[in-house]
Amino acid sequence: MAKQNRPTIVRLAVYWIFASGMMGLIIGLAFATGVVEWVYDELNTPAWLLPTQVLTWLWVAKTMWMAFILWMVDRFGHSWCRWASMGLITLLFAASGGWITGFVILRDLTVGFYAILVSWLITVVTLLLIGRAHKAAGMLMWPVFIWTTYMTAVSFELMRLNTGLQIAGL
Repeated sequence: MAKQNRPTIVRLAVYWIFASGMMGLIIGLAFATGVVEWVYDELNTPAWLLPTQVLTWLWVAKTMWMAFILWMVDRFGHSWCRWASMGLITLLFAASGGWITGFVILRDLTVGFYAILVSWLITVVTLLLIGRAHKAAGMLMWPVFIWTTYMTAVSFELMRLNTGLQIAGL
């Protein structure tokens, strides 16, 4: 892409507005449907589950961070990896819809776990590819991977503790 056609700060603002809207939807649904109380008051939770406020702010930060990474790849990325990375990041945003459906709307711990597991797998593929498009964006993707790994572990543990799932040694 010619330098004069590269996305500007306006596109970053659009990405951040989109990410903010998505976060508003997730947080609004979580609090309006009583999912927060359901998880923290009614379910068996792991001792290492972060408090609601910390989880919320970290989720917001991760989503806004992903929008920034998307812009970096869009603006500075190169080769076919640029388009593939942008597609994978967009797919990660869409994967949040699966988690919203399974965990927040259906209140199904198993569906929520599988949704976040798919998101984790997409994150791994993105992490492996994005560095080819833009090295700094590849480094910035690590916090997203760490966060998604933590949330996958939380979802698994919630499912295990509350559905009677028996796994040897756990």
